[in-house]
Amino acid sequence: MAVKMDLVDARTTQRLLSWLVDFLPVLVLSVIFLPMIASRMVNSLNAPQIMGEIAGTYILYSVLTLACTVFLWWWEAAAGKSLGNVLLGLRTTTVSGERPGWGKTIIRRLLIAVAGIVPILGSVLMVISNQFDANGKKQGWHDKAAGTLVLDIKAGRDPLTTGGTGGPGSFAPQQQYAPGRRFVGEPEEVPGKPSGVIDSVPGAVRNNAPEARPRPAAQPKPEAKIVEVRSSKADADPDADHGHTQIRSQSPDALHLLFDDSRCLDLAGSILIGRNPSYADGDVGVHLVAVDDPERTVSKTHLLIQPGVGSVWVTDRDSGNGSSIVDEDGNVRELVPGKPEQAMIGHTVYFGDRYFQVERP
Repeated sequence: MAVKMDLVDARTTQRLLSWLVDFLPVLVLSVIFLPMIASRMVNSLNAPQIMGEIAGTYILYSVLTLACTVFLWWWEAAAGKSLGNVLLGLRTTTVSGERPGWGKTIIRRLLIAVAGIVPILGSVLMVISNQFDANGKKQGWHDKAAGTLVLDIKAGRDPLTTGGTGGPGSFAPQQQYAPGRRFVGEPEEVPGKPSGVIDSVPGAVRNNAPEARPRPAAQPKPEAKIVEVRSSKADADPDADHGHTQIRSQSPDALHLLFDDSRCLDLAGSILIGRNPSYADGDVGVHLVAVDDPERTVSKTHLLIQPGVGSVWVTDRDSGNGSSIVDEDGNVRELVPGKPEQAMIGHTVYFGDRYFQVERP
């Protein structure tokens, strides 16, 4: 299943329909309560004692309306979603492809509400104001003020789950060497194969392995592998850009990691991956693997990788740009810092602008 990598701006009709759907709960409450309140107001002319009932009904209407509005704004702030967005396949994001947060959500929603001073027409004009955007109809006036985008995730990529507007370079590893992107201290020969496994990670939930997909024609495998460098905390120098790279003999049964620059890393044990990884408390017997990242999208210590049975366990080490696992169908799992997630054979792990695929030798 191909994964669409382009970002697609929502069409004007989609934005308008989404806003109308979002307004629907308040409209329903108004249809139910306002005629009731008006009727009792008329009756109060002859029965003043019902003024208390009128006040109670009005308070209930106000509380329900406020609750609907707050929930809608919270949903958009926290996840870029709303009733209309979900039904029409849209997401509201910042210009960098992140969740809008309360500030930006309040600004864009209040501007739509304030435009309603001109009944109906004002709010509608604000919602469809992207039609007047000279920059490719990307933003309405309220979105420009808030710094937000409205994107069609059915026609394109959802930046909230795929690394922002920059996103990963591709959802399939490149099979050709990319000049300038290799491990620090790595030899020029293409490396090779695996050894050693850990059969479980405490606290992690094991997923069932997907069916194996057809593999391309076999290609010659190298007889060596690239593994770190430093094997204890005492040897770690956090200020150094790289350490000594060792060449180890091939082992037949473990998995290896195929990186986006076609380099293979055999998994002989637990490793920490980053621009200049360093140990934390509890990192015993863990190897350090430095990767080249001129754009600095990879954190100094980005991922902990631990071998399992037919899989690897991936833990984000509170990285700046986050990490994710993409399965063979293109489904994306964002990693929660500190929580190990299982990556099966054929899955791709993204960290910053770099990525690797879990491979069987």
